[in-house]
Amino acid sequence: MEWTPELRDFIQRHIDDDTSDLLLAAQKYQGLNVPFAVEQIEARKRLKAKLPEWYANANLIMGGRVPAEQCSSEQTARYKRSIVEGESLCDMTGGMGVDFWYMSEGMKRAIYTERQSHLCEAAIHNFQMLQDGKHPEVEVRCGDGRELPIPLVDVIYLDPARRAGDGSRVYAIEDCEPNVVEWQDELLLHASTVLVKLSPMVDITDTLRKLHNVTDVYIVGVRNECKEVLVQAHALNASLHVEGVQVHGIDFWSDRTIEYTFRFSDKMAVIVSDEGVGRYLYEPDVTLMKAQAFASLCQRFPIRQLDYETHLMTSDTFVPDFPGRTFEVQECIPFSSKTLKRLKHQLPQANIATRNFPLTADELRRRTSIRDGGALYLFGAKVKGMGEQLILCRKP
Repeated sequence: MEWTPELRDFIQRHIDDDTSDLLLAAQKYQGLNVPFAVEQIEARKRLKAKLPEWYANANLIMGGRVPAEQCSSEQTARYKRSIVEGESLCDMTGGMGVDFWYMSEGMKRAIYTERQSHLCEAAIHNFQMLQDGKHPEVEVRCGDGRELPIPLVDVIYLDPARRAGDGSRVYAIEDCEPNVVEWQDELLLHASTVLVKLSPMVDITDTLRKLHNVTDVYIVGVRNECKEVLVQAHALNASLHVEGVQVHGIDFWSDRTIEYTFRFSDKMAVIVSDEGVGRYLYEPDVTLMKAQAFASLCQRFPIRQLDYETHLMTSDTFVPDFPGRTFEVQECIPFSSKTLKRLKHQLPQANIATRNFPLTADELRRRTSIRDGGALYLFGAKVKGMGEQLILCRKP
């Protein structure tokens, strides 16, 4: 890998330039691998918000577009470290090494495994540049983890590739590479804990049917956007059934962290409102939407759902610690074509969302010509006993 101080400085000088122009002018920069520099610039731009610590270090080599796209953020990587225990780690699908680096902090032994040689070269360089005395000396193994001997460690981590051979995205755990379903028994013979990162689109119930020894599922979000699903299995929990799995919703906001835990077996009935829409409206955090924690929320908080398939909750009194967004209801407007025409003139701007409603949010916006944004929120939703309603709210 041709990494030189000159190449590093070139990347920093041109970090904000149009990369197409740089490629066209490549002959001006004799002795520099301009295509590689452009790849680095584009990867750094992609990672600026995601990995601020790595972005700020000009000595680091970024792995390219696809590894940059799939790698975790600094925040979610640090979170993974907080949920695993032990003194030794083996990452079987190293990639850019972001998760590996943050998860190995404080451990005594750390093994990075990656089958792409250029990523291994970058990892060796980067781990040297990042070394701060808080991490062990890293062992880098270049090769397919399924063909190399699996070491005996406390934690094995995998982030299977979620693209098929034709480049299309895949989501089911058995369609990812490597196939953890086929490999799980052998992994659990070599580690007390196996942690697998999956797509936020994965079907959790289906995944739990295919994996065993699972104790916890972590649905991780950043600012109400679901980023990844983590499945954790323990070798000593062979008799644990799906019903015993703990599901954790964790969402990192700029001013707070939303955390909510419930048991997968919580099959309590959702409490549905018989009194229409109360004074307050609640939208569960996106991680709890993904976890389908609606019954648990209705049991744990003095709230009721608007209808059986309308995943918005309501109450007459304010619930201060609800894990999601809270709104104060201003008005409930029965949904009709006449109403939509009237809203064009009465409500020039609002944030629009729909739940269990005949129109999508985009369709509702188009038919009302309401501009996006502002302090008001308009929810289109079906309400038990009231039919489809337009619920106008604002933040309390």
